[in-house]
Amino acid sequence: MKLAGNAARYLKLYMIKQKIWDVGGITVEAASLSGRYNISKFFAQILINRGITGESVLDILEPSAVSFNLPDFLPDIDKAVSRIKEAVNNKQKILAVSDYDVDGVMSLSVFDKYVSQSGADVEYYIPHRVDDGYGLSSEIIEYACSRGVGLIVTFDCGTDSNEEVRKAGANGIDVIVTDHHTVKTVNCAYALVNPKRPDSEYPFSELSGAAVAFKLVQLLTGMDCHELLDLVALSIVCDVVPLRDENRLLLREGLKVLRNTSRPAIKALCKVAGIKPEKIESFHLGFVLGPRINAAGRVAHAQDALELFLTKDMDRADDFARKLNGYSIKRKEIEAELIADILENESKFSGENAIVVYGDNWHPGVLGIVASRLVERHYKPAFVISCNGETAKGSVRSIHSLNVVDLLTDCKHLMLSYGGHSKAAGISIMKDNLEKFKDMVNEKIGKLLGKEDFLPRMRIDFPLEFSDITNELADEIDNLKPYGEGMSKALFVTKNITQKSEPRRIGYGYSLWLTDGEKTFEGMCYSKKLAERFVSGEKCDIAYSIDKNKYHNIPRLTVCDVRAK
Repeated sequence: MKLAGNAARYLKLYMIKQKIWDVGGITVEAASLSGRYNISKFFAQILINRGITGESVLDILEPSAVSFNLPDFLPDIDKAVSRIKEAVNNKQKILAVSDYDVDGVMSLSVFDKYVSQSGADVEYYIPHRVDDGYGLSSEIIEYACSRGVGLIVTFDCGTDSNEEVRKAGANGIDVIVTDHHTVKTVNCAYALVNPKRPDSEYPFSELSGAAVAFKLVQLLTGMDCHELLDLVALSIVCDVVPLRDENRLLLREGLKVLRNTSRPAIKALCKVAGIKPEKIESFHLGFVLGPRINAAGRVAHAQDALELFLTKDMDRADDFARKLNGYSIKRKEIEAELIADILENESKFSGENAIVVYGDNWHPGVLGIVASRLVERHYKPAFVISCNGETAKGSVRSIHSLNVVDLLTDCKHLMLSYGGHSKAAGISIMKDNLEKFKDMVNEKIGKLLGKEDFLPRMRIDFPLEFSDITNELADEIDNLKPYGEGMSKALFVTKNITQKSEPRRIGYGYSLWLTDGEKTFEGMCYSKKLAERFVSGEKCDIAYSIDKNKYHNIPRLTVCDVRAK
């Protein structure tokens, strides 16, 4: 992508702070786990560091022994199935409403399996990010009334939409909520299918929205619906739900479906992204396919993404995939321009405890991404706020040491509304309160955090000598795949390493050979600046992950950070 002016300047300015290495060690518990499951002490410690002990180790070592939980245990799911089938039998019109992100689009795409099979009269409604806002709104209820809708089914939203549910009921419309967000209040919907309900008997509470929809469609169709797991896999990675228990199985099986895909949408997206479906990993879902799907909801309308996944025609799928790719390029351009504008005034917040920036009519679809970029650059909580008339809305991204929702709660008297989780949130505020809000945020963060809290950290499993790195260890580590939230790549540190060859460009990265004087491994750097930190003949310490190498019969090291001696 060629960018001019401020955007090009932003790309030159952009950098990531040097990280603190939080290095762990090998514990006594690792020796015990190693003996019990016949694994190395290194792999045992890696599992312990990810909270995997006891019988859950078998989920990693013997994934084929793990089975899906029965959908029947989800709360209210029988009521939901009966009411949906009643609507179909009575030819009632159904309005299916979802969020505008990947999880929401995948949820509707999953539900379409039942719709196309049953002949149900269903209209899909995805809110417009700017015009409608998030979730089930009063305007959507009014629209449903105007369309003669008898039943509303929500996907990936609706858990806390009690006012809207009551309005629908007052107009003779039942509402079924299928969702996975935290339940804050008692919901008055006809059925609330949510594994996070306090009274839920479902064995696992961290399903994605599309996984909940998958369970619903299994009961509606009476089929296992294995072919829908590609959609569920996309939702799991892109919605960043914890990758443990049933989610690991859903993602693992979903990746198998993706690699053998016959779905036009996946084929078309892979084509525009330049990847081969048979090579898909969770990385591609989160950083290649997912952003293109999300781009529609960010800069246009997520309906385009839904149309892509509903079509059975390959030519039509290619058209929509190109359209989404164009949205992705446009999103990057808008993002780059906004960051460049913000960095023009970088000195104004460089000495403060938080980055609180605002401007008129900033594009709402990139505020969260821009906030994340600012956190990466400065490692401070970032508040990026767009003003529209007298009111303003913004996105917040935090750092490891600050729970941003707790901070916002302390400032709630200055805001119209707020919500989110510890590291990301959204706010709504009157424009006149922005300077007071900025001052209060900086003051409170100054009292809560110390100097070290503003330094980014890299959690390293433990130190490793090159003599400990074997093909057997690489094979063990490979069992951690697929990677995702709560299942990060294992990271190690080795000291006193020297560069044996100059970096050589290979594909998207730089290859160089590294040695401790006795043993040599190929290292890969996926950043030119990182590769340039190596100085020929000088010793350094490296942080890295270990991968199997299909070209050489020794493991390969993916270098994450370098420190000169």
